[in-house]
Amino acid sequence: MQQQTKIDSALEAVTNILIGAGIALLAQLIWFPVLGKQFTLAENLATTAFFTAVSFTRSYGVRRMFNGRSVYQSLKTKLRAL
Repeated sequence: MQQQTKIDSALEAVTNILIGAGIALLAQLIWFPVLGKQFTLAENLATTAFFTAVSFTRSYGVRRMFNGRSVYQSLKTKLRAL
C-alpha cells in the first residue's frame, strides 16, 4: 500500500475545498435572501473564506489520520505474518 505524501494530501484537500467554497458561496447568495438576510458580497466572501479555512483544516487532518492508520494497519499485518 503506497502512502499518500503530505503534499498530495494538501493538494487533494485544497481541490476539494475550492470546489466546496464555490458551491458554498453560490448557496449563500441564494439561501440567505430566502431567509430574509441581506449580506454584501464582501461579507459572503469573508464567511466563505472563514469556513473554507476550517474545512481545509478538517479535511487535511482527517486525510492524514486515515493515511497514518492505513500505514499502521499495513505494518501490523506484515508483522503478524512474520
